[in-house]
Amino acid sequence: MNQVWEMLQHYCVEKYVKQLNPIEQLMALDFNELMINNWRTIYLEDSSGIRAHEAVFYSREDYLRHFHAFLAKHNQRVSIDKPIVHFDLAGVFRVSIVHENVTQSDPLITIRKSSVVFRSRQELLSGFATARELTLLEELTAKRETIFISGETSSGKTTLLNYLLQYVPADERLIVIEDTKEIQAKASTNAVYLRTTEQEFQVKELTTSDLVKASLRMRPDRIILGEIRRDEVIDFLHAINTGHHGSLSTGHGNSPQDMVSRLELLLLEAGLPYEAVQRYLGHGIDIIVQLAGKHQRRIDRISRVSYRDGKIRFSDVV
Repeated sequence: MNQVWEMLQHYCVEKYVKQLNPIEQLMALDFNELMINNWRTIYLEDSSGIRAHEAVFYSREDYLRHFHAFLAKHNQRVSIDKPIVHFDLAGVFRVSIVHENVTQSDPLITIRKSSVVFRSRQELLSGFATARELTLLEELTAKRETIFISGETSSGKTTLLNYLLQYVPADERLIVIEDTKEIQAKASTNAVYLRTTEQEFQVKELTTSDLVKASLRMRPDRIILGEIRRDEVIDFLHAINTGHHGSLSTGHGNSPQDMVSRLELLLLEAGLPYEAVQRYLGHGIDIIVQLAGKHQRRIDRISRVSYRDGKIRFSDVV
């Protein structure tokens, strides 16, 4: 009887999976990034790198049918007047769609799977960092130093950020701001999680900048910003320069100097004079942790940032 029941269960599961949209079947695989370039070309990226995946659509028509069914299921719309769409699914997947009018081929789908993964100290010591580097960063976090983590996509920025949050004192209040659920403080922490929204039927999207401004009215001790990109840079730097030291953020950069130059450009574009920009950054950021490329996933250097003689100075700590 048990054998018959197991066979029946297996049949039902198999039938259900076959009825899934091929896009959803691909989303069930183990990956960090899923890239559907067109109906014949699919790539997956995981910890081993990028690899091609066999085609799962029979034709372009088959792809378009499943593509539109996928969008309809999740109440999304992409068109000539709205050619780029971003949305989250179940707090796990970050989906980006580009209309065929832009690609001049098939609609482009890029799906990033986010997962809150905690790495133990021992795991990080296995190639990601040295004991000296981790001890230093743990101490700097506990002492309320403002830390920026710089690196490529998938280089381990969020992994390190989650690890450092374990060293924030339990009596401090954190406001965590991000696009997709990837950051998690320890359970005993007084933490509030805010996420941006960009919904099809929403009157006004809620941006990172909006959330940074709102967080200042929530009595934060530290603001944890998942990734700094553009408009939010002024509000975030204003926050850390007015009593919210110990805040943490990540950003894209090939070196500490490159990271600061990018922030300088954003502030200059916003209309701040160069001298004020230098002073703002030099006094606001204490430490920049530079990560090596995504295929190496390790700490490359730790640099202290200071402001002297009207200029931003860098000195490697490790």
